[in-house]
Parts: sequence; structure tokens; C-alpha cells
Amino acid sequence: MKPITRVRMVSTTCGAALAVMALAWPSAGVAQTMLQMPTGGVTGSYYMIGAPLAKFINEQSKLIRVTPNTSGGSVENLRRVEGGTAQLGMTSQELMYAAWNGEKPFGKPMRNWRVIGIVTPILANHVITLSSNNVKTASDLKGKVFAIGAPGSMAATQMNLFLEHTGLKSAVEARMLPHQDYPSMLLDGKVQVINRAGSVPAATVEEIGSQKPVNLVDFGPLLDKSGFLKKYSFYQKVVVKGGTYKGENRDVTLFGSAGYLIAHKDVPDAVVYEFTKLAYSQDNINQVNMAFKGANLNRADPLSGNIGPVHPGAAKFWKEIGVKYPEPTLK
Repeated sequence: MKPITRVRMVSTTCGAALAVMALAWPSAGVAQTMLQMPTGGVTGSYYMIGAPLAKFINEQSKLIRVTPNTSGGSVENLRRVEGGTAQLGMTSQELMYAAWNGEKPFGKPMRNWRVIGIVTPILANHVITLSSNNVKTASDLKGKVFAIGAPGSMAATQMNLFLEHTGLKSAVEARMLPHQDYPSMLLDGKVQVINRAGSVPAATVEEIGSQKPVNLVDFGPLLDKSGFLKKYSFYQKVVVKGGTYKGENRDVTLFGSAGYLIAHKDVPDAVVYEFTKLAYSQDNINQVNMAFKGANLNRADPLSGNIGPVHPGAAKFWKEIGVKYPEPTLK
């Protein structure tokens, strides 16, 4: 594989020039293609995975160099990849669907992105409140000040959709605020309920629960009654067993979706192939899972539940290692 010294791409949607920068490293005698990869907030799952992932790739590859960026989350990441200001990103299934079809929160169809593979297991919406607020099920959210997620985040998008579908939107005071402030805001009484999307166990729940008794809000009854999961089949239930978190002894049902790595469709196949090969190597998976506990970057089943078109560079790698997957539903 020949090293790529410069790649120039054009975003057909935006009609704007899209450049992937290259930086020469004289000591190595080659040039590296620079790739921007927005993730999420510094305490979120995407960034906690993206930072060690980028470190591993940068140490192993002579072809590419990945810079993980903080961002507002899944919505912003997809928009940046779509527009070409980022070459890689992390997003979720429901946002792929919305972007492809031009539905909220996107104002027009966005089809410049392609799927690489799963980056997280299902990230459940952990809706947390202090036990003293007496909120145990989603129906109890009525009248509460509810921080649903950061602007542009997967958590906010998913929770807003749930509130609209179930008719709770007008019954709660929903706010989109920077999620790094959520623990202190909840503990100080500035909000009564918060939402953080993450794998189980979630550090945010443990952090707050170590200071005051907490409840996880159970979504099971209202998910079933409202038909939410039938209408939005890309979401799945996540049952958190009692005792997972200090003081919460009930089995609690949450909902969420998996996170995916995506690339702009015009990133060259050789670049995406190299990225995929290293990102899903067992050595990198081990490193990422040491840094951020979870079943991340599933090499054995990297396209489970995927609905979007797969980038040819990633498809080449998956074919080489014998991964089989169904045709995407978005075409």
C-alpha cells in the first residue's frame, strides 16, 4: 500500500471543497494523512473510547494520523462528517436514519457519510434523580425540571423523541445543558432529573450515588404502553439488574442504541481500510477496553443492527476477515 501524501475531496451536498490534510514526518520518510474525528464530551463514552483508539492508531500507522476532538455529540459529529469538516466521526442508528431521510434534527437529507462499524454496545439512557425527588418511573417525570442531554447529543435527541411520542414533552421542563455539569446540578437541586447515555455500569450514576441516594427512572411500562419501540425499531431495551448501582435494588428498564464509527464517503478506500484494520485489531480493542470498560469495537459482529451503507474501505477489511452482514436498509 503506497502512502498517501495528500487527499482532496469535494462534498457534493455542500458544494464546498473538503480537504484531508497531510503532514510529512521526515524521520519516517513518509507522509501521513490527517483525519479529524469528533467524539463527544470529555467524560462521555465516545471520547473515552476515541482518545485511546486514536493513540493506538497513531503509534501503529505510517499512513494515517487521527485527531480526536471533543464535540456536542452524535448530531454534531454526523453534520461535520456530512459537510467534510471531519473525515471520521461517531454517531448512532436513529441519527443515521434521520439524516438519510432529512428528518429532525436535520433539515435536509444528508447522505455523504458511510458506516465503518460499531464503536460502542447499546448506550442506555440513564435517567437519574435523587431518591428524595420520588421519581421512579417515566410517568413520574411530569412537572420535573429534566436535563435531557447536551445540545446536539445522542442522549438529548433520543429523550426528546421519547417525550414527544409519549406526550410528556409539554408536561416536563426539558433543558439541554452541558452534561459535564449534570452531577453538580442534580446534587445542588438546580435540576431534578438528568439523562446520560452510556454503557452499563455508568460512571455518572456511581459518582452521584456515592454522595446521595439515587433512583434510576424505569422506562419499561411506558415503553410498552406507548409502542415507542415498535415505531422506532432501532432502539432496544436495556435491563439494569438491581444492585448494579448503590442503593438501587430494583431491576430497571432503560432504552438506547449502539454507537457507530462513520467516515465521509470520499475518504479514500485505502485510508478507511487502514483505519478499520487498526481500530478493530484485538490489540486496540484490548487497549480501549482497559481505558474504558465495556464491550466496545466488536470485531466479531461489527455491523449488527447497521442500517447505513458501508464504506468500501471498511467493507474490504470485513470481507477479508470473514464478517458477513445484511444489506443496509438505507439506499
